[in-house]
Amino acid sequence: MSESFLRQQFPIFQQLNDDKSWVYFDNGATTQKPQIVIDTVNRFYSQQNANVHRASHSVSAAATEAFEQTRKDVAAFINASSEKEIIWTKGTTESVNLIASVLAKGHLASGDEIVLSALEHHANIVPWQQVANEHGLRLKIIPVDEKGVLKIDNIKNVITNKTALVAISHVSNALGNINPVAMIIAQAKKHGALTFVDGAQAIAHMPVDVQALDCDFYAFSGHKVFGPTGIGVLYGRQVLLDGLPPYQMGGEMIEKVSFSDTTFQGLPFKFEAGTPNIAGVLGLGAALAFVRQYRSDIHSQEQALYTALISGLQSIDGIRFWGEVNNSICTQSFTIEGVNNQDLGVLLNEHNIALRVGHHCAMPLMEALGIDGTVRVSLSCYNTHDDISRFVDVLKRVLHTLRPTSSSVEAAARQDKLEQKGKIDNTHNGASSVNTDVLTIASKIREARSWDEIYRQIMLAGKQLNKLPPEDQIGQYEVMGCESQVWLKCENQGEHLILAAHSSSKIVRGLLAIIFEPLAHLTLSEIKQFSLTSYIQSLGLGKHVSQSRGNGLQAVIEEIQRQVR
Repeated sequence: MSESFLRQQFPIFQQLNDDKSWVYFDNGATTQKPQIVIDTVNRFYSQQNANVHRASHSVSAAATEAFEQTRKDVAAFINASSEKEIIWTKGTTESVNLIASVLAKGHLASGDEIVLSALEHHANIVPWQQVANEHGLRLKIIPVDEKGVLKIDNIKNVITNKTALVAISHVSNALGNINPVAMIIAQAKKHGALTFVDGAQAIAHMPVDVQALDCDFYAFSGHKVFGPTGIGVLYGRQVLLDGLPPYQMGGEMIEKVSFSDTTFQGLPFKFEAGTPNIAGVLGLGAALAFVRQYRSDIHSQEQALYTALISGLQSIDGIRFWGEVNNSICTQSFTIEGVNNQDLGVLLNEHNIALRVGHHCAMPLMEALGIDGTVRVSLSCYNTHDDISRFVDVLKRVLHTLRPTSSSVEAAARQDKLEQKGKIDNTHNGASSVNTDVLTIASKIREARSWDEIYRQIMLAGKQLNKLPPEDQIGQYEVMGCESQVWLKCENQGEHLILAAHSSSKIVRGLLAIIFEPLAHLTLSEIKQFSLTSYIQSLGLGKHVSQSRGNGLQAVIEEIQRQVR
């Protein structure tokens, strides 16, 4: 089967297939939807919309039949022994919270230990952490090596007779590693510990057999496997689910209510309070049918793409791979020496290449690796070899922008700095307002005629930023809410402010210099009225400042205005 056939099943790529076609490498965050899923959801709302289980009319009966058939299909997809073991949730995160909450009601005791790995997503850390804090439990962590691969040699020292539960990801969302979950589960079973597997990143890329794994609980999200958002699956062994209390109350999980007592339905309904996401369930069923039909083609396409990706990235000077390249789904995290991840993501986006940069909701992992984040490329079956080639070519061009070696660039930066100093010296003293048209940085931004020239000027502007010294890059001066870490120090000098700041991102440093330039000419009272949005728009930078980056810059402005006395 040609790679174009699978791609053609996903209409978003036909809609966006223009001169600046979209390269979508953020599949670890969410996958695109095939036409069969879109049609299924549309058909439900346009032709079949009715609530399930309770009504006696025929449309409800048809919806209920399709809804419950999907539960059976999901059970078969992961080889559960019964559809009663399939609980609908909003996604993996709710599944973790559900199990953590109900286990805390009598199934975990003070002194017990919960074992996690250093690779876990925050959603598979924080619920257990809160349960441990509330009930006197202890968290123990399976460590990783310097590449981010689990150290399992000393697993016997981590999982012991005190272990009540082991919660482990099947595949690392941050790095793509396939973890040895079967071996970890077997070790947990030796000590009578329960096991929970976060399968969010595994479900779309590899067969899952919960009986072969012998896990007690397994969870995944529909939107990671070509299905709709807002629908997830929690698998639990029936004997365990039967013995656990409900998570939420009301609606379908009720059997009988009086003001003196309430009884609950059996599995699976006792864990499904309220009206479910019916369209999401049906859409998930269509997504899994798509995977079943094309499983071998999906697998072979993803492996071929991953091989091509690794080969292409190996040609990049200064690149470092994180994770286990030879034991991975089609996801690769990397960093490049001397290059800020956020800067890389911003410039790639200007070329219509979508990928993920940052800590990937795995801050403890990044701390263990001694880095602040990675660039993550996560592929799927609808990607193409042309996508890979274009990405590698653009990456090399972007890196040339981010780490230029031309002496002319340095000379331009020195000249800009001299011009800027002259403008400030001539206009600062006694100024109550300033005509921003004459500001050096602003003028050069307005004169730029292409996006690459705009970003060149932004990065040159960063060289003019009054840099905060390393000893002041501490929590006291950190501005929270910024996309990249930012430290800011404000000092009053008469009616004006002296501003110093730092960020590891060249682009953020440049943007800080851009917004500091007019502030240096304004009085304290005028600074209080400064509008970041208006200023950014006046420079024509609106489309180059994403909402998250704009929010971070606004946080800087608000901190400056807060300190103005």
